[in-house]
Amino acid sequence: MSGPFNVAALLRRNAWRRADAEALVDDGRRWTYAELDRDVDAHGHALRDVGVTPGDVVAIVGRNSATYVIALLAIARIGAVSLPLNWRLHPRELAELTERAGVTALLIDEDFPDAAAAIGAVPSVRAVIVDGEAGHGIPLATLLADARGREPLADVDVDGDAPQRILFTSGTTSKPKGVIHTHQNSAYNLLAQILELELTPDDRPMISAPLFHVSGLEAPGYHTFALGGTMVLTRSYGGRDIIELAARERVTGVVLAAQILLDILAMDDLESFDLSALRYAVFAGVPPTVRAAFRARLPHVRTIDLFAMTELTSVATVMDAAHEVDKVGSQGRESPFTQVRVVGRDDRPLPAGEVGEIAVRGPKVSPGYWNDPDATAAAWTDGWFRTGDMASIDEDGYLWFADRKSHMIRSGGENIASAQVERVISEHPDVAEVAVIGVAHPRWEEVPKAYVVARPGRTLAPQAIVDHCSASLGRFKVPKAVAVIDRLPRNDSGKVLKHQLAAEAAETEETWLS
Repeated sequence: MSGPFNVAALLRRNAWRRADAEALVDDGRRWTYAELDRDVDAHGHALRDVGVTPGDVVAIVGRNSATYVIALLAIARIGAVSLPLNWRLHPRELAELTERAGVTALLIDEDFPDAAAAIGAVPSVRAVIVDGEAGHGIPLATLLADARGREPLADVDVDGDAPQRILFTSGTTSKPKGVIHTHQNSAYNLLAQILELELTPDDRPMISAPLFHVSGLEAPGYHTFALGGTMVLTRSYGGRDIIELAARERVTGVVLAAQILLDILAMDDLESFDLSALRYAVFAGVPPTVRAAFRARLPHVRTIDLFAMTELTSVATVMDAAHEVDKVGSQGRESPFTQVRVVGRDDRPLPAGEVGEIAVRGPKVSPGYWNDPDATAAAWTDGWFRTGDMASIDEDGYLWFADRKSHMIRSGGENIASAQVERVISEHPDVAEVAVIGVAHPRWEEVPKAYVVARPGRTLAPQAIVDHCSASLGRFKVPKAVAVIDRLPRNDSGKVLKHQLAAEAAETEETWLS
């Protein structure tokens, strides 16, 4: 996409086209499109008043809120670059990411004074704006009081290839990297969502993931406003809270992390809620048995599996409604505006059914990492992004995820996909969650070790897991060690932190079971 294009202009269009339609719902408060547009203008003026200019990086630290959403749009409107940061990080970590990104200004919730102080001490940060009454920066309310009522802001002309925001990866296997999302990336992702999810202005998607994460921003996120729909924000990540809000606000779509999905399925009274408006639920990395259980409880809801990454501005493949059952376990086919292939070590596409690394290209794919040319060069080859994930593509073009490249287990000369072992274990009726890693073995170099969480009210014996796997897997794939634990360690994106499990395993004297 060449030439000027600013994603914030998509909101301005509906500010006059659907002025009185409901645009945003947050904690009981409601904004029409006209009101939301005026608030975005006021926040844009406030940022300019503290010296933010086009191309500057503005960090945001806070829980999901209308202020967060409005700030994202305002930053884009004035041509600056947003940096949503994970508020659960330590202040030192936040300061390090801020310094690496060259942040000019910070908008932060008053609940995080230590983070405000740490980030404010970064040399490049010229202004700290606080949403609240705390005295560790400029009060946002003061800036907005001066800004309201001024003339509307024009959306700054920026090139479609210009950075719109930076999202740092979760860093489960390496140091976090700042993924660049351009205005073009976001625009094409919006178009892909409209096509895949058949979105209309009547849709009311719920943002149930943190706004510092790509699934909160883009699945579908604040670009709901370009379509003319209604965004429903939730500040809680509990399954019951999400279901209650979905029923009350007639939510039409939701993205669910694995743990939230399990919480919902544990609700005895799920069927008592009026969820007739709910059309789709998106979740990735969920075992087929759990997916089937969700479909049985809510048969009218389309269940969508997919393959997504921050570097892909969310989705690369999506499961279509017609094949949810006969292709269960697959992550679907290519999303619009993406090309997906599985390649070998020589970067050449592999035949159908062979496992290789997933590579993706297209206008939704990030151009690279912020201020990190070495990492960019290592991951992008001739326009193709190498994901580090292993999969196969069947003869019908459907993607079947195998494992993270770094999670492949090498045992006695054989490669074992930990995800395959996890899928088999997840089919045990007493298992709620499972993660499998490779651990050192005196004879086989590495062997699978399973960490399992029992369903509420159930008990699990390690040998039962071994026996269950032996009925479905080759002997070399059967876990030789099993640990029954209360919960799996996860990051804020819901990903299992396998490096933490590996560190625990390194300190454990194993009892081999098979």
